[in-house]
Amino acid sequence: RVPGVRPTLGAPMRRLRTKESTARAARRTAGYTLVEMMVALSVAVILGSIAIPSMRTMLLNSRLTSAANDLLASVNRARTEALKQQAPTVLCFTANPAASNPTCDYAAARGWIVFVDTNGDWAYGSGETILERHAPLDSTLTVKTDGDAIVAFAPTGFAAPSAARQALRNAVFCDARGVVATPPTSTARALVVSTTGRARTVATQSDVLAALAGASCP
Repeated sequence: RVPGVRPTLGAPMRRLRTKESTARAARRTAGYTLVEMMVALSVAVILGSIAIPSMRTMLLNSRLTSAANDLLASVNRARTEALKQQAPTVLCFTANPAASNPTCDYAAARGWIVFVDTNGDWAYGSGETILERHAPLDSTLTVKTDGDAIVAFAPTGFAAPSAARQALRNAVFCDARGVVATPPTSTARALVVSTTGRARTVATQSDVLAALAGASCP
């Protein structure tokens, strides 16, 4: 003890309180508690259970819409080329659209071709010009068509009436869900071709069922 100097406890006490405050702050920022982690995990599971089915439905519907729109574009291409080249054109479904000599299946398939039908026999022949090849659709899709799954156009741009084959008027695309109403659309899509050759896509349950004409899909 220094004579004449009174001892003071203020500085040591302040240092002690500062250390205690720092320790409490460190404990608070060290991480989440087990309860907090469980709550966060529960919220993530709930959000995932809502989002994942929605994303899956969106993906399935997108595949259907793309398939119907692709076929619509190909039908319109066939019609346009008939007028442009003043020659009969054909769109037919085929399982081997990439082959050097693809064959029209005259039945529903996941691929199709558009070609100039020089001899008007509703069949692709060696040497005839192929205007478009569409690769097979995803294996999860089912395709249902009426007639012989073939559309022919005269040089006038009008759909040729059934001759060597029965002309397609409806093509339906669906998946394992079938044809279920999901207003304002459904879980299926269809392409409808009028007798004049004008094509359009439909998506409501009533329109798709009308295109199926009593058949089922898948």
